[in-house]
Amino acid sequence: MHYELQKAMRRELNERIPPAPKGDPQNELRNLVNSQRLGGKTFDQSLTIALSLIYKRHPHFIPRIVPPR
Repeated sequence: MHYELQKAMRRELNERIPPAPKGDPQNELRNLVNSQRLGGKTFDQSLTIALSLIYKRHPHFIPRIVPPR
């Protein structure tokens, strides 16, 4: 994958799903979204898949997601 594309994907992830303290499910969500993005899915597709997985492990989790600009 080209460096510029990786950089853009990382920037979008940092803008839309802010990092959290160590051990927070928010970081697990970021990790899952990133892995789905690397697999070729769009941000919204990745987010949907990641949220479904997170809610199975953490049913009361409230994600902090910023809408796109």
